[in-house]
Amino acid sequence: MPHDSGSRHVVILAPMPLEMNAIVTAFGLSPISEVKGAVWTGRVGNSDVTAIHIGMGPPLTRAATLRLFDETVPGSVPVEHVMIAGICGGLDADLEVGTLINPEIVIEHASGATYRHTPPGDAPQAGKLITTEGVSLDLELSRRFLNDGCLGVDMESSAVAEVCEAQGCRWSVYRCIGDRHFDGLLDERIVALTNPDGSGNPAEIERLIAGEPELVAKLERLSHDTARAARLAAEAAVRGCLALDA
Repeated sequence: MPHDSGSRHVVILAPMPLEMNAIVTAFGLSPISEVKGAVWTGRVGNSDVTAIHIGMGPPLTRAATLRLFDETVPGSVPVEHVMIAGICGGLDADLEVGTLINPEIVIEHASGATYRHTPPGDAPQAGKLITTEGVSLDLELSRRFLNDGCLGVDMESSAVAEVCEAQGCRWSVYRCIGDRHFDGLLDERIVALTNPDGSGNPAEIERLIAGEPELVAKLERLSHDTARAARLAAEAAVRGCLALDA
């Protein structure tokens, strides 16, 4: 990874391709090679920025974050701050799709571990963000999350916090509500159309639509909402990166 030794190095992680695309655009990054899956780099303020597509879920996130601190990886450089940016599921009916979540606490659902979120800048913080092992459509579980003060749910943030805190590295999360379970746009079939790297399965999507043409409207709305949420989260991450200079 190209890096100016006189600058801080910020790494931003993207679970899904649509989130990676939003990050690349918002940060104005360029690929360091034409190879598929290559990292993207650029500069924002006084920070050298590297963006990496990591895939979805805690295991992939832990592995990708740990690699950032592995000095045996060719070309590795010290990392001063790790960010993760993208969409999350909304839990509060009063928070619309497109609302940025800037939590005070990040929770790992599997273990109950909690991490205090101290992002750069002075944007208002509120509530909690909970990280689960997979997509859950359990309405009762979602209600319990909300009753416990959680405003959003994702599948990666607590894994970033876990690894970074163990390494003594600062971290921050930038999440925007891309869907809400009570809006009825997601079901098990649609969730199953997503690959582990966050990409869709075009053949299965076409097959599903062929049998249920009415799903087109749902999928189009989900696509619009998640793309917008990914863009807003990436733009918030840019503001966070600039706030490191303050």
